[in-house]
Amino acid sequence: MKTIRLIPTLTIGLMLAAATAVSAQVKIGSNPTTIDPSNNLEVESTDPAKKVSINKNTGKVTIADGSQGAGKVLTSDAAGGATWQTPSAPGMVNGTLGNLVTVPGDGQFYSGASITFPRAGTYMVTTRWVMPTGATSYPVGNQVFINTALSSSSSTFELAGLTAEWVLVAPTAHHTTPAFRVTVTEGQTLHFWFWTGSFSGELQFVETYAVGPF
Repeated sequence: MKTIRLIPTLTIGLMLAAATAVSAQVKIGSNPTTIDPSNNLEVESTDPAKKVSINKNTGKVTIADGSQGAGKVLTSDAAGGATWQTPSAPGMVNGTLGNLVTVPGDGQFYSGASITFPRAGTYMVTTRWVMPTGATSYPVGNQVFINTALSSSSSTFELAGLTAEWVLVAPTAHHTTPAFRVTVTEGQTLHFWFWTGSFSGELQFVETYAVGPF
């Protein structure tokens, strides 16, 4: 009677099975039998174009959900859901020009100018205003308080930002304010006001802008 040697055969079979398992491709999704030949792992949604995959040669992880794009970063929301978004690098935000404002004396006066910040963050704000004619009143030394302020309202002064200045009165002169910092918690429109002291006359914003967010 012929003897059948099963042990070596089983050993070879198990070795082959183990080798196959090591090099196997894994697919999870609506069509588990189809996988990109360059990937070792794919997890897809009901839309085959939206999936997570690992390239078997480079090890590179690809997350494709439709929001991906060159230069974007993966960003989480409050619930942990991640999407690809364009980095929020600082940029220039232009405001509107103001009206010619007649300032009767000390106080806060809406200028007619405004600026809209597109999203939350801190911005550096700069303006340029002009005094078209000479001031009608000012202290000895021709120096007055002409402060640039931002308010959340155009009808009621609600301080949101301020640069305080003691400036020299000069008819037809243009004055650029020092940049001042304003922080908003969401996209928001703020309104420019003049806040004056020891002064009466005419003022007008001829340039308003900001850089941010930071």
